[in-house]
Amino acid sequence: MTDEMPTEAEDSVSQESSDGFRSNIRNLEARAKAGDEAVAKLAELQRELSFRDAGVDPQSKQGQYFMRGYDGEMTVDAIRAEAAELGLTGNNNPPVAQAPPVDYGAEQRIAMAADDAGPVSPPEWSSLVAQTNNAEELAALIEAHGGTINAAV
Repeated sequence: MTDEMPTEAEDSVSQESSDGFRSNIRNLEARAKAGDEAVAKLAELQRELSFRDAGVDPQSKQGQYFMRGYDGEMTVDAIRAEAAELGLTGNNNPPVAQAPPVDYGAEQRIAMAADDAGPVSPPEWSSLVAQTNNAEELAALIEAHGGTINAAV
C-alpha cells in the first residue's frame, strides 16, 4: 500500500464538500427546531381548545390558573367534570334579581272587550245628527254624548 498525499485540488474539493455538509446539517437542525416549536405550539393550541370546548374561558384568570394546574385526562368530558366541580363552567355570575312576571290579565281583558265593543258611537248616531237643524243643536248633541266642541288643547 502506498500512502499518497492528497493533492491541493482534492483537498479543496474535500473542504468544500465538508462546508456544504456542515451547512446542510445546520439547515436541517434549524428546520428540526422550527418543527419542534410548531409541534409544541400545536399541542398548546389543542390543549386550549379542549378547555374551551369544556366550557372553561382560557382568557379569564380562573381559567388560566385551572389550565396551568390541570393534570388530568385531556378529554373534554374529564375537563368539564373537573371544571364544574370547581365552579368554572356555566353561568358563574351571581344570580340577578329577576323582575316579577308581568300580569297580562288586564291587557287581555281590554283586548277582549275591544273585540266585542262594536262601534264607538251609538247605532242611532247618524239619525240623531240628521235631526239637528243648526250648529248649536249639533254641539249640544255632541256634548250630551261626552264629546267637546272647541276644546282648547
